Amino acid sequence: MGIFDKLKNSKREMDNKINEVEILSKKNCETAITYAKSFDKEFDYSKNSIDDLEEILDYYSKDMAESQPTENQIWSMAVIFGSYLGEVMLKNGLSEKGYIWGKDSASDIPLLIKGDGNYVTPNDKAYKRLVNGDVDSVISFYDFVMKE
Repeated sequence: MGIFDKLKNSKREMDNKINEVEILSKKNCETAITYAKSFDKEFDYSKNSIDDLEEILDYYSKDMAESQPTENQIWSMAVIFGSYLGEVMLKNGLSEKGYIWGKDSASDIPLLIKGDGNYVTPNDKAYKRLVNGDVDSVISFYDFVMKE
């Protein structure tokens, strides 16, 4: 196998990883939409749904002291709701700016990446919102990222 074959295979593997992340993110969005319905909220990928997302994360954040979830459970919720946050951002302008779903090689956490090396971490933001409370608002995060 020559160097060009290795490069082609490497590119193919990277494309497959990105595709897997995108598919997983969309499945997580479906789960977030189901959870939202249990709160009588409708996640429709609009900016307005970020307010509803904030309310749901606020509920779970306040409930954590009583329910005492494990770190894995917190991350699972963060990835579900962070995936929805990321999809809203993509659908409302970030994809037009060149962002796509990808993974950070160090942590394996899905994030939005751009060809120039910039990235946005909606799953990390959802995690911080759950753990730190309203000081880590997803509304202000969304507004800040979307203005750039």
